[in-house]
Amino acid sequence: MSETIQEAKNGDARAFALIVRQYRQSVFRICVRILGDSDEAEDAVQETFVRAWQAISGYDIRFSIATWLGAIACRQCYDVLRRRKRRRRYEQEALRQRGGDCALDPESDVAGRDLEMRFRKVTSTLAPMQRTVFVLAEIEGLPFEEIRRITGWSAVQIKSNLYIARQKVRKALEKEL
Repeated sequence: MSETIQEAKNGDARAFALIVRQYRQSVFRICVRILGDSDEAEDAVQETFVRAWQAISGYDIRFSIATWLGAIACRQCYDVLRRRKRRRRYEQEALRQRGGDCALDPESDVAGRDLEMRFRKVTSTLAPMQRTVFVLAEIEGLPFEEIRRITGWSAVQIKSNLYIARQKVRKALEKEL
């Protein structure tokens, strides 16, 4: 794979296509678990690989390509979450101005369908940092050092966010079950 990566760094689109094929599923898993929506995750995956192609010449081969792609995917998911938050604020304000109910929760109708959907609902309530660390550690099973490289966060930030996320998920799942 290192030869393929070097070829992609040199501008070989076919080599980059092989990288996409190899890592697309793992990037998708990260995105769908952070975003909780497969359509948004698909878009995030596409944007992740567009950004990766644009930046591949600067990729440092001393680090794992999976870690590098995971970092790009996490940043892309944060962008989506920020846009989602702004959109919800706008929608709520529009409803308030019209005198309507402003309780918008698109995932509330999903609760109770099956364990996976309940789990997604629970993780969607986590703050973005908590959700990211939880997904990378508990769902993707990444080692601590790789999480640190992907996120760029300190050990204290990762540990505290993971602790809080685990507590919230445990408490919420106990209520659900």
